[in-house]
Amino acid sequence: MSDQSTARACCKNGTCSTCQFWTEKVRWVENGDEMPALGRHAAAPVARVNGWHYVIKPMNTTSPPQYLGFGGRLFTFQFADGRVVSSNDVMCQGEIPANFADQLPDNAVIVPQDLPKTTAPFGSFEGLL
Repeated sequence: MSDQSTARACCKNGTCSTCQFWTEKVRWVENGDEMPALGRHAAAPVARVNGWHYVIKPMNTTSPPQYLGFGGRLFTFQFADGRVVSSNDVMCQGEIPANFADQLPDNAVIVPQDLPKTTAPFGSFEGLL
């Protein structure tokens, strides 16, 4: 919910599903910016970048890309404390509502990935089509 008026209206008593969802994320801040371990999944670092909330799961080299967050795109996060974490399995929980922004401040930046330095292998027909 990025609409501020809607976000404020739903959070008067803190019992709506949106408030409960983001209150859980505030508890993760109190847990050292880490999503607690769930079932067979290990605890995972949490990044907040430009008002958006992400969970960084461990690198996954066995699952097909369609089963990974962002289709397996590689992300590198640099945290304010200097840590650098990379993963190809990042989940986004969405834009942090305005009424939770002070409790969920940014704690990282996304490091731009270098573009491949290769060129396409064209044959002698290049430019003839």
